[in-house]
Amino acid sequence: MTLAPTGPMLIEARDLSYRVGGRLIMELGAFTAARGEHTLLLGPSGSGKTTLINLLTGLRTPTTGQVWIDGQEMSALPAGARDALRKRTIGLVFQTLRLVSALTVRQNLSLAQHIVLGRSEAAEIAELIERVGLSHRADARPRELSQGEAQRAAIARALCTRPALVVADEPTSALDDANAQAMADLLLRSAAATGATLLIATHDTRMKQRFARTLELKPALQAAA
Repeated sequence: MTLAPTGPMLIEARDLSYRVGGRLIMELGAFTAARGEHTLLLGPSGSGKTTLINLLTGLRTPTTGQVWIDGQEMSALPAGARDALRKRTIGLVFQTLRLVSALTVRQNLSLAQHIVLGRSEAAEIAELIERVGLSHRADARPRELSQGEAQRAAIARALCTRPALVVADEPTSALDDANAQAMADLLLRSAAATGATLLIATHDTRMKQRFARTLELKPALQAAA
């Protein structure tokens, strides 16, 4: 029997597990996040962080359990409906940033807005590019950007569609201390400006001091011990 979500949560998950060929990859009893409640998912490589955010965002289907996003049961929706819910609710920043290589930073944001909102707002895009410190690189293509610039461009693209939820996978793993703190500042400041909720998956414990709420994952075999 499918039970309805318990309250006005942006994210609610229950009894999640994910298996591949019978092997347990990730298991989590329950997780919720209200609007405006930022969460850091911490854990070493192999603890299931990326798997969990793929389940929460509907990119994978849990072996067991249920996921609701903004009151809709993401895990029960067909592929097309999942895509629609994800596009209008979630901004994703992947480990591989997935910027369109043939387009400039400005054009990447414009395309994202067109896909999700059906229109592009040049002034809003310019303001967001300025907020992430890339005004001088707005007309550069991804191959012309440094790693840090490309990460900031990916965050701007995730925010430009005004999502309720921004999900970032390992946004600081390759950065030094100063740039990691700058990235945390950027994520938190940008989320505050747009009203977005953050869900950040990382093994970078430097981020822990910046988030009031953390969920620490363990590798599936260790968690079951």
